[in-house]
Amino acid sequence: MERQQQFLTENDCYKAGRLIQPKGIMIHSVGVAQPNPDIFIHQWNQSKVPVCVHAFVTDSKVVQTLPWNYRGWHCGSGVNGSANNTHISIECCEPSGHTYQGGTMIGYNVERNQPFFQKLYDNLVKLCANLCQEFKLNPLQEGVLICHAEGFQKGIASNHADVLQWWPKHNMTMEQFRRDVQDELEGDEDMTQEKFNEMMTAYLEQRGVKAPAGWSEQARGWAEGLGVISGDAGGKKRYASFATREEIVQMLYQIFKNFKA
Repeated sequence: MERQQQFLTENDCYKAGRLIQPKGIMIHSVGVAQPNPDIFIHQWNQSKVPVCVHAFVTDSKVVQTLPWNYRGWHCGSGVNGSANNTHISIECCEPSGHTYQGGTMIGYNVERNQPFFQKLYDNLVKLCANLCQEFKLNPLQEGVLICHAEGFQKGIASNHADVLQWWPKHNMTMEQFRRDVQDELEGDEDMTQEKFNEMMTAYLEQRGVKAPAGWSEQARGWAEGLGVISGDAGGKKRYASFATREEIVQMLYQIFKNFKA
Protein backbone atom coordinates (compact mmCIF):
# COMPACT_ATOMS: atom_id res chain seq x y z
CA MET A 1 0.00 0.00 0.00
CA GLU A 2 1.51 3.30 -1.08
CA ARG A 3 1.17 6.08 1.47
CA GLN A 4 1.62 9.77 0.71
CA GLN A 5 1.26 13.05 2.56
CA GLN A 6 -0.27 16.08 0.88
CA PHE A 7 -1.44 18.29 3.72
CA LEU A 8 -4.17 20.79 2.88
CA THR A 9 -2.09 23.67 4.19
CA GLU A 10 -4.20 26.38 2.52
CA ASN A 11 -7.47 25.05 3.91
CA ASP A 12 -8.86 27.10 6.81
CA CYS A 13 -9.29 23.92 8.85
CA TYR A 14 -5.57 23.14 8.63
CA LYS A 15 -4.70 26.77 9.41
CA ALA A 16 -6.91 26.68 12.52
CA GLY A 17 -4.64 23.93 13.85
CA ARG A 18 -7.07 22.73 16.52
CA LEU A 19 -5.94 19.48 18.10
CA ILE A 20 -7.97 16.47 19.22
CA GLN A 21 -7.28 13.22 21.01
CA PRO A 22 -8.71 10.71 18.49
CA LYS A 23 -11.30 8.43 20.05
CA GLY A 24 -12.53 6.87 16.83
CA ILE A 25 -12.46 6.76 13.04
CA MET A 26 -15.30 7.78 10.71
CA ILE A 27 -15.43 6.35 7.20
CA HIS A 28 -16.88 8.46 4.38
CA SER A 29 -17.21 8.14 0.63
CA VAL A 30 -16.82 11.07 -1.70
CA GLY A 31 -20.33 10.82 -3.17
CA VAL A 32 -19.22 11.27 -6.77
CA ALA A 33 -17.69 9.00 -9.43
CA GLN A 34 -14.10 10.16 -9.01
CA PRO A 35 -11.31 7.65 -8.21
CA ASN A 36 -8.50 10.22 -8.23
CA PRO A 37 -7.90 11.82 -4.79
CA ASP A 38 -5.73 14.53 -6.34
CA ILE A 39 -8.87 16.15 -7.77
CA PHE A 40 -10.31 16.67 -4.28
CA ILE A 41 -6.96 17.70 -2.81
CA HIS A 42 -6.59 20.40 -5.49
CA GLN A 43 -10.14 21.67 -4.91
CA TRP A 44 -9.94 21.62 -1.11
CA ASN A 45 -6.45 23.04 -0.64
CA GLN A 46 -7.62 26.64 -0.54
CA SER A 47 -9.31 29.09 1.77
CA LYS A 48 -13.09 29.22 2.37
CA VAL A 49 -13.62 25.51 1.62
CA PRO A 50 -15.88 24.26 4.45
CA VAL A 51 -14.61 20.68 4.46
CA CYS A 52 -11.31 19.02 5.35
CA VAL A 53 -10.55 15.36 6.05
CA HIS A 54 -7.56 13.43 7.35
CA ALA A 55 -7.04 11.09 4.41
CA PHE A 56 -8.27 9.78 1.08
CA VAL A 57 -8.13 6.09 0.20
CA THR A 58 -8.28 4.66 -3.30
CA ASP A 59 -7.43 1.32 -4.89
CA SER A 60 -3.72 2.13 -5.20
CA LYS A 61 -2.79 4.39 -2.29
CA VAL A 62 -3.59 6.34 0.84
CA VAL A 63 -3.06 10.11 0.86
CA GLN A 64 -2.94 11.77 4.28
CA THR A 65 -4.21 15.35 4.11
CA LEU A 66 -4.28 16.37 7.80
CA PRO A 67 -2.14 15.35 10.78
CA TRP A 68 -4.10 12.62 12.55
CA ASN A 69 -4.48 14.71 15.71
CA TYR A 70 -5.88 17.78 13.92
CA ARG A 71 -9.59 18.50 14.21
CA GLY A 72 -11.19 17.89 10.81
CA TRP A 73 -14.31 19.29 9.18
CA HIS A 74 -16.00 16.16 7.89
CA CYS A 75 -19.35 15.40 9.48
CA GLY A 76 -21.37 18.60 9.78
CA SER A 77 -21.44 21.41 12.33
CA GLY A 78 -22.76 22.04 15.82
CA VAL A 79 -24.17 19.18 17.88
CA ASN A 80 -24.82 17.14 14.75
CA GLY A 81 -21.16 17.38 13.84
CA SER A 82 -19.63 16.64 17.22
CA ALA A 83 -17.60 13.75 15.78
CA ASN A 84 -15.29 16.42 14.34
CA ASN A 85 -13.98 16.66 17.90
CA THR A 86 -13.37 12.95 18.37
CA HIS A 87 -12.97 11.05 15.10
CA ILE A 88 -10.33 10.79 12.40
CA SER A 89 -12.00 11.12 9.00
CA ILE A 90 -11.22 8.98 5.96
CA GLU A 91 -12.75 9.51 2.52
CA CYS A 92 -13.11 6.52 0.18
CA CYS A 93 -12.81 7.51 -3.47
CA GLU A 94 -15.44 6.00 -5.75
CA PRO A 95 -14.78 4.44 -9.18
CA SER A 96 -15.90 6.18 -12.35
CA GLY A 97 -19.00 5.43 -14.40
CA HIS A 98 -22.02 6.20 -12.21
CA THR A 99 -24.12 9.17 -11.15
CA TYR A 100 -26.30 10.02 -8.16
CA GLN A 101 -29.99 10.74 -7.90
CA GLY A 102 -31.43 11.60 -4.52
CA GLY A 103 -28.48 9.98 -2.78
CA THR A 104 -28.80 6.73 -4.78
CA MET A 105 -26.11 5.43 -7.10
CA ILE A 106 -27.35 5.23 -10.69
CA GLY A 107 -25.63 3.05 -13.30
CA TYR A 108 -23.19 1.48 -10.85
CA ASN A 109 -21.63 -1.69 -12.29
CA VAL A 110 -20.86 -3.98 -9.35
CA GLU A 111 -19.01 -6.67 -11.30
CA ARG A 112 -16.78 -4.22 -13.16
CA ASN A 113 -15.99 -2.26 -10.00
CA GLN A 114 -15.36 -5.23 -7.69
CA PRO A 115 -11.53 -5.20 -8.21
CA PHE A 116 -11.40 -1.45 -7.42
CA PHE A 117 -13.57 -1.88 -4.35
CA GLN A 118 -11.59 -4.84 -3.02
CA LYS A 119 -8.22 -3.09 -3.35
CA LEU A 120 -9.60 0.08 -1.76
CA TYR A 121 -11.17 -1.98 1.03
CA ASP A 122 -7.91 -3.81 1.75
CA ASN A 123 -6.02 -0.50 1.93
CA LEU A 124 -8.67 0.92 4.24
CA VAL A 125 -8.50 -2.09 6.57
CA LYS A 126 -4.71 -1.75 6.87
CA LEU A 127 -4.88 2.00 7.44
CA CYS A 128 -7.55 1.72 10.13
CA ALA A 129 -5.66 -1.10 11.85
CA ASN A 130 -2.53 1.09 11.93
CA LEU A 131 -4.52 4.01 13.38
CA CYS A 132 -6.23 1.80 15.96
CA GLN A 133 -2.83 0.54 17.04
CA GLU A 134 -1.31 4.02 17.19
CA PHE A 135 -4.15 5.60 19.18
CA LYS A 136 -5.02 2.47 21.20
CA LEU A 137 -8.52 2.16 19.75
CA ASN A 138 -10.66 -0.97 19.88
CA PRO A 139 -12.41 -1.28 16.48
CA LEU A 140 -15.09 -3.54 18.02
CA GLN A 141 -16.01 -1.07 20.75
CA GLU A 142 -19.28 0.78 20.23
CA GLY A 143 -18.87 4.05 18.34
CA VAL A 144 -15.14 3.72 17.64
CA LEU A 145 -15.05 2.61 13.99
CA ILE A 146 -18.15 3.92 12.22
CA CYS A 147 -19.29 5.32 8.89
CA HIS A 148 -20.98 8.69 8.32
CA ALA A 149 -24.44 7.10 8.22
CA GLU A 150 -23.85 5.43 11.59
CA GLY A 151 -22.61 8.75 12.94
CA PHE A 152 -25.93 10.31 11.97
CA GLN A 153 -27.81 7.51 13.70
CA LYS A 154 -25.81 8.23 16.86
CA GLY A 155 -26.49 11.98 16.62
CA ILE A 156 -22.85 12.97 16.14
CA ALA A 157 -22.85 13.59 12.37
CA SER A 158 -25.02 15.20 9.69
CA ASN A 159 -27.58 13.26 7.65
CA HIS A 160 -25.50 11.37 5.07
CA ALA A 161 -25.86 7.82 3.81
CA ASP A 162 -22.21 7.01 3.17
CA VAL A 163 -20.86 4.39 3.06
CA LEU A 164 -24.06 2.36 3.28
CA GLN A 165 -25.25 3.62 -0.11
CA TRP A 166 -22.28 1.80 -1.68
CA TRP A 167 -20.67 -0.99 0.34
CA PRO A 168 -23.74 -3.28 0.52
CA LYS A 169 -23.64 -3.52 -3.29
CA HIS A 170 -20.43 -5.50 -2.75
CA ASN A 171 -21.99 -7.48 0.12
CA MET A 172 -19.92 -5.56 2.65
CA THR A 173 -21.20 -4.33 6.00
CA MET A 174 -19.64 -2.13 8.65
CA GLU A 175 -19.87 -5.05 11.08
CA GLN A 176 -17.67 -7.13 8.79
CA PHE A 177 -15.32 -4.20 8.29
CA ARG A 178 -14.82 -3.84 12.05
CA ARG A 179 -14.07 -7.57 12.32
CA ASP A 180 -11.59 -7.35 9.44
CA VAL A 181 -9.77 -4.45 11.10
CA GLN A 182 -9.62 -6.44 14.35
CA ASP A 183 -8.26 -9.46 12.44
CA GLU A 184 -5.62 -7.23 10.84
CA LEU A 185 -4.60 -6.00 14.29
CA GLU A 186 -4.30 -9.53 15.62
CA GLY A 187 -2.38 -10.54 12.51
CA ASP A 188 0.27 -7.95 13.37
CA GLU A 189 1.61 -10.49 15.85
CA ASP A 190 3.15 -12.18 12.81
CA MET A 191 5.38 -9.21 12.09
CA THR A 192 7.34 -9.26 8.86
CA GLN A 193 10.19 -7.00 7.79
CA GLU A 194 7.93 -5.46 5.16
CA LYS A 195 5.24 -4.63 7.72
CA PHE A 196 7.80 -3.25 10.13
CA ASN A 197 9.34 -1.05 7.42
CA GLU A 198 5.91 0.27 6.44
CA MET A 199 5.00 1.08 10.03
CA MET A 200 8.37 2.71 10.69
CA THR A 201 8.06 4.87 7.57
CA ALA A 202 4.60 6.02 8.65
CA TYR A 203 5.81 6.69 12.19
CA LEU A 204 8.76 8.78 11.04
CA GLU A 205 6.49 10.78 8.72
CA GLN A 206 4.20 11.56 11.65
CA ARG A 207 7.12 12.55 13.87
CA GLY A 208 8.51 14.70 11.08
CA VAL A 209 5.48 17.02 10.99
CA LYS A 210 4.95 17.22 14.74
CA ALA A 211 5.40 20.74 16.11
CA PRO A 212 8.40 21.34 18.40
CA ALA A 213 7.93 22.12 22.09
CA GLY A 214 7.94 25.74 23.25
CA TRP A 215 10.79 25.22 25.73
CA SER A 216 13.27 24.70 22.85
CA GLU A 217 12.45 27.94 21.04
CA GLN A 218 15.60 29.83 22.05
CA ALA A 219 17.90 26.91 21.24
CA ARG A 220 16.16 26.37 17.92
CA GLY A 221 16.70 30.01 17.01
CA TRP A 222 20.40 29.71 17.85
CA ALA A 223 20.79 26.51 15.79
CA GLU A 224 18.99 27.91 12.79
CA GLY A 225 20.98 31.13 12.95
CA LEU A 226 24.23 29.18 12.72
CA GLY A 227 22.91 26.97 9.95
CA VAL A 228 23.15 23.91 12.20
CA ILE A 229 19.51 23.19 11.44
CA SER A 230 18.43 24.16 7.95
CA GLY A 231 15.73 21.60 7.15
CA ASP A 232 15.31 19.16 4.31
CA ALA A 233 14.63 19.93 0.65
CA GLY A 234 11.05 20.82 1.54
CA GLY A 235 12.07 23.10 4.42
CA LYS A 236 10.86 20.69 7.12
CA LYS A 237 13.13 20.82 10.16
CA ARG A 238 11.66 17.69 11.79
CA TYR A 239 12.43 18.81 15.34
CA ALA A 240 10.33 16.04 16.92
CA SER A 241 11.91 13.31 14.80
CA PHE A 242 15.20 11.44 15.09
CA ALA A 243 18.60 12.32 13.66
CA THR A 244 20.71 9.85 11.69
CA ARG A 245 24.46 9.61 12.24
CA GLU A 246 24.85 11.37 8.89
CA GLU A 247 22.73 14.28 10.09
CA ILE A 248 24.54 14.45 13.45
CA VAL A 249 27.90 14.64 11.69
CA GLN A 250 26.58 17.42 9.45
CA MET A 251 25.35 19.41 12.47
CA LEU A 252 28.68 18.98 14.29
CA TYR A 253 30.49 20.09 11.15
CA GLN A 254 28.37 23.25 10.95
CA ILE A 255 29.04 24.07 14.61
CA PHE A 256 32.79 23.50 14.25
CA LYS A 257 32.95 25.55 11.06
CA ASN A 258 31.12 28.51 12.63
CA PHE A 259 33.12 28.56 15.85
CA LYS A 260 36.40 28.11 14.01
CA ALA A 261 35.55 31.12 11.89
